Amino acid sequence: MGTQYNAIPDRIFEALWSFPPFSLLDVSEVERIAPLASVHVHVKGDYLWKIDDLPGEIVQFLARGRVEYRWFVDGVEELVDVRDIGDTLGLTAMLDGNAHRVSAVAVEDSLLYCFPWDEIKPLIDANNRARNYVRRHLMWGTRVGRAITKPSSDVDEAPLRAHVEGAKVIKPRPLDRLLTCHPEDPASKAAELVVAKRVPSILVIDEDRHPVGIVTSNILVKQIIVSGKSPDIPVRKIMARPVVTVAPGSSATAAILLILRERIGQVCVTENGTPDSPALDVFTQKDLMTANDRHPAALIREIRLAPDTVRLREICDDFAKIALGYLESRLSGILLGQISAEVYDELVMRLIEFARAEMADEGHRMPKFPWAWIAVGSDGRREQVLRTDMDNAIVFKSIDPETDELHREALLMLAGKVVQGLVDCGFSRCQGGVMASNPRWCKTYDEWIAELDRAGANPDGEPLLRALILYDLRYVTGNKKLCDQLREQIFADAEKQSLLQLRVAEAAVETPPPLNFWGNFVVEKKGGRAGEFDIKARGLSPLRDAARALVLKYNLSHYHSTGGRWQDLRDHQPQIAEVAELAMDAYDELLSLRILTGLRRGDAGRYLEPEKLTKLQRARLSNVFDIQRMVQAKVRSEFPIDAIGR
Repeated sequence: MGTQYNAIPDRIFEALWSFPPFSLLDVSEVERIAPLASVHVHVKGDYLWKIDDLPGEIVQFLARGRVEYRWFVDGVEELVDVRDIGDTLGLTAMLDGNAHRVSAVAVEDSLLYCFPWDEIKPLIDANNRARNYVRRHLMWGTRVGRAITKPSSDVDEAPLRAHVEGAKVIKPRPLDRLLTCHPEDPASKAAELVVAKRVPSILVIDEDRHPVGIVTSNILVKQIIVSGKSPDIPVRKIMARPVVTVAPGSSATAAILLILRERIGQVCVTENGTPDSPALDVFTQKDLMTANDRHPAALIREIRLAPDTVRLREICDDFAKIALGYLESRLSGILLGQISAEVYDELVMRLIEFARAEMADEGHRMPKFPWAWIAVGSDGRREQVLRTDMDNAIVFKSIDPETDELHREALLMLAGKVVQGLVDCGFSRCQGGVMASNPRWCKTYDEWIAELDRAGANPDGEPLLRALILYDLRYVTGNKKLCDQLREQIFADAEKQSLLQLRVAEAAVETPPPLNFWGNFVVEKKGGRAGEFDIKARGLSPLRDAARALVLKYNLSHYHSTGGRWQDLRDHQPQIAEVAELAMDAYDELLSLRILTGLRRGDAGRYLEPEKLTKLQRARLSNVFDIQRMVQAKVRSEFPIDAIGR
């Protein structure tokens, strides 16, 4: 390292104030730190640090010259990146407290302004925009670290292991501990149980033990003590409903997020996860949650408190790291999708709050009428862990043609702001235009039903594609009743449309298993992806479409996800139960591999390079594609695909 000498603070201030993250701080803060700088000179060929060197206590700002980041691959030093005037060096190592993952060498005579890290870090931590910029820097460094196979230390192993174990299953406790009452029982009976058993709530059930409501201690106090209602009033008149239900074996983490999202005190476990089956147990958040600030449930709270999209972007980045840790610990991709859906739904709701406030400031208050934001496509199936292209839409109630257009205009304005917020949080706009800000995906209930009727009459091309996307619709926020009615009507109509079901089944079998006669993977032959394997088109899509076709045929609409649909088929259609069980596991394997690849590479994870797969991964994929062949054979036996031409 070269000699040090006193610098001119004004010159240093001008340099800092021209580049982030310093340009994102307050002027007074930059003026204060400028005199703290020391100046270091490095001649061409000097190393600022080498791989595995520990970071010092200074942050280095490149005021003049050029620095290259390099690493070693197979004993050869390769260029990773170039740092130029205005770049801040060494941030990654300073932030994560680990050794440097690349070497830094001056390739020109270079001048650096150096600052004590303990002076800079508090300023960055306190400034949203500066912190956001620095975290982008850290994300780059993390990718570099993984590319040279250094393990990530972003997620603590012990809490992660606890989360993974907690996410595997919800196990109902003995049935005799379940405290219940009936709709016609007096409120006094529920109150006696609450006091005697020291519980926060009592489940209200019908004669078949189906959950119909919840009576909480707060309800009893409000209705009996505060409002003065008779203790003999039937509990059906004061209970909260509907009851939020989950199935045995559901993810405990997903259940926690559901409790937080719905702002309820508990979830009820039923035999099939719906209110139309016998209740088994009731779990509160306290029952389910292990206290830890890296738990996804904590991110829900952070989203609700986030002041702007900069903070929301940071939370999404945090969740991506947690998700990667889950998958590296072999958590189910399907369960991770459930968790992600709760986090990202909360994100959408917060962005809608921002959008409504912004519209009000602009003099465009949202009129009051029934409407709902719905997730469709992969988002609707609870499979969007990666922040790839968004899939969302809007349904609203029709009043009259003129009023409908005014309402549509307001909703499109709102949706445009929400979609931009999602982009700011790292999501991509859907290349196919499947976004609520697109008038084609913002329609009245009647318009959606009419479109699906047309698709049923002519299920080919774009009408079929749009119908398939809508079959995955899922409520996010707004008027839930309107969304549920639309979903129920869609499935009721689809049950009668045999030609449409046939087209969905044909889509499931048109792509054969991607293994040739010699057992090698079928890869792309042309374009920029030549030599790579398309895991979505050749693996996930056939299994997804097969599940879709079969649940439409048997009118099973309990679940949104592909994994859930296979589970539904397994539980309710004995003749395909074995294939459905295998298909669910196969889909989970493919989905986990795609998400893991995407999180590691920072892309959609759609394409794999077969030669880079381990022997174990190749063996697992071969098993998956054997199952795909079985599934497609079952679809052919369930639908007259070969007998009826297109």
